[in-house]
Amino acid sequence: MSIRTEKQNAVLTEGARIAKIIADRAPTVDYTPAMLDQARGFYTPEDIAAVEQRYGEFETFFVLTSFIQDYKIDKFASSLTQTLLYRNARRLDKQTFRANPYLAEVKIPTVSEGRFTLTESRYGRGELFQYAIPDFRAEYTVPKIGFFSQPVRFPTICEGGVPWMSVCPSEITSMQAPIGDAEGAVLVLGLGLGYYPFMISRNERVRRITVIERAPEVIRLFREHLLPQFPYRDKIEVIEADAFDYLGTEEARAFDFCFADLWQGAGDGAPLYRRLKEYESKFYAMRFSYWIEDALKFFTEG
Repeated sequence: MSIRTEKQNAVLTEGARIAKIIADRAPTVDYTPAMLDQARGFYTPEDIAAVEQRYGEFETFFVLTSFIQDYKIDKFASSLTQTLLYRNARRLDKQTFRANPYLAEVKIPTVSEGRFTLTESRYGRGELFQYAIPDFRAEYTVPKIGFFSQPVRFPTICEGGVPWMSVCPSEITSMQAPIGDAEGAVLVLGLGLGYYPFMISRNERVRRITVIERAPEVIRLFREHLLPQFPYRDKIEVIEADAFDYLGTEEARAFDFCFADLWQGAGDGAPLYRRLKEYESKFYAMRFSYWIEDALKFFTEG
């Protein structure tokens, strides 16, 4: 891994502080179309054209500027970090998001099993979130901040009242490559809401899918409320087991592809990722893929 410069480390540190504000405080820019029009009135058409050429559409510029001012981001973030935030910010389209096959086909009840609850979460209009995992291969790494201009609901599993896994924009974006890579007999480590098995089951190159999940409550929620809605559910088998215990069995050698998603983020995932990487040499015929691998590599390598 190349050594980062002082400036790169500074941007990374400032970005991490901004990401923590978003995660901890769920900041929301409460605005209306009238307020947006009023804001436009402070700029000449030439100014607006320059803003949109440099930063994207004016609405995104307005929302991000409000966030930076409201949370005093400019007091600690350099002009470079702020410029990168603007360049990476996005207003997401509700209809495009809801057109995702899983979201379009799977209805989510509110039910509980033990400490786990299957339900829906909500982004309010103007609520900021990370729509994608930061690009740790870029020269400078900053959060990719997004928002919707309308309220949006999405599936969630909570553990003890705390969101544990969601089918949200960052989840969908970060799953795209592993979904496209799956083929043959696929082993999936970690169940969650079953988004990954749902998506790859639609692929004719995928013959069968075996999911390993150690939480029996999550399995019951999935089998009773989600799996019956999957069009290709006959391809999917769920086994209650510890992922590492299962990898030690002969049955684990019968797969062509393995996708691992046993973590909530890079911080808790790095030790598990290191441990899983040790298994790759034992399964020479099976390809391995990992959720948010670029971020895991970054945290693993330091």
